Amino acid sequence: MDKGSEVTALVFLHNLVYNFYINKNKPKFVAADLLISTFHSHSREESSMRKRLFLLISLFLFLILSACGNKGSISGEVVEATPSALILQTNEGNQVAVLLEENTRIFGMDHIDGDNYKVAPHTGVRVSFFYEGRVGSITTADGKQVKAYHAAPFIRIDAYLIPEIAVLSDGTVLDVWKTSSFGTTYQTKDGIELLREDAPNGPENHYVENIESFDDLSEAAKPHVAEFYEKQGKLYDLQAELERAWTAYQANPKAFSSFVVGQETFPSASNEQVFYFRTTLTQTISGSTVQEINLCAAFDRENGINIPLVDLFVCPEEDIVKELLDIAEKDGSGPADPVVKEEMETAFQTKYLYFSQDSIWLEFPQGTLPSQEYTYLVSVAFNNECKALLHPWAVPNHSD
Repeated sequence: MDKGSEVTALVFLHNLVYNFYINKNKPKFVAADLLISTFHSHSREESSMRKRLFLLISLFLFLILSACGNKGSISGEVVEATPSALILQTNEGNQVAVLLEENTRIFGMDHIDGDNYKVAPHTGVRVSFFYEGRVGSITTADGKQVKAYHAAPFIRIDAYLIPEIAVLSDGTVLDVWKTSSFGTTYQTKDGIELLREDAPNGPENHYVENIESFDDLSEAAKPHVAEFYEKQGKLYDLQAELERAWTAYQANPKAFSSFVVGQETFPSASNEQVFYFRTTLTQTISGSTVQEINLCAAFDRENGINIPLVDLFVCPEEDIVKELLDIAEKDGSGPADPVVKEEMETAFQTKYLYFSQDSIWLEFPQGTLPSQEYTYLVSVAFNNECKALLHPWAVPNHSD
């Protein structure tokens, strides 16, 4: 476990237990604000600590709330707000009310402060809450009777609306829902969800199990690495992604699935001299087909200077892919078909390779190999033959 994540988890659990026993008269307040305020760091799901810790603690919170008499949870969009209650359109299409009582706590997000929202509630947000049971009914502004619930004991703001944030080429206006956990969702005025965006994030606050993090760079290197990724910016054109999604929807509304696009940067390997980061771009290609493209960057861990990937190898640039494919074929991890190998040698660019702690990966994106329908990955383990292709200072640790 990364030391920063470990300390965070321990502090969280300490406060969780302390509050649970000290506030016995209202134990369900235990973890809400701690859970929301503690986990600001991002990490990659495949091996990161953040999501694993988040899931574990979310489960713990759920068990505590369930043990304290809660019946379930409700989430939905606030379609009517009064000083005494919020009327929600739930994800199931029903309308319910949650009471705003003296002891009700509201946890906000971004610029929306929970206390201020309770004083002046409004529409344009989505919320969720645990409940203990019904407390009767409330009449909405249009005269409809809806079930009313106590929040037990808090309400959490999960998303907020930013209206008319984008306009498509045909004049279609899009709204945005900014969420606390699932990125940004773009939708039409009549609620058609076109695209979910996870904006570029990292490399700071990304932790991968058994791999050093951005925190382990020297203080001199950190600003240079951060600047490199700030300049890199988005590897996708958001407007173009929205246009593609809208075109796909118009072509077949019934079969359409919301497009996704996202980008994150996280540590992938390191040694005493070099630090490797990998940026993963995730985007919908067509229909429900989603593609990941990985880009690697190497840095001097002491001064933060970017090292071109070709400079890591002792062999000429034009020989890199052939040498790696030959090694992979011997190990059984590479293609034996000479046609595929020839296509790879023709298509190869240094941006198609990235480093992990125990391998070099060759990634040929969909469309780059004529004989292959999808992205083709080749892993080349760091055996002695592979290491010999690199300068000794470029070989990641723990690659034996």
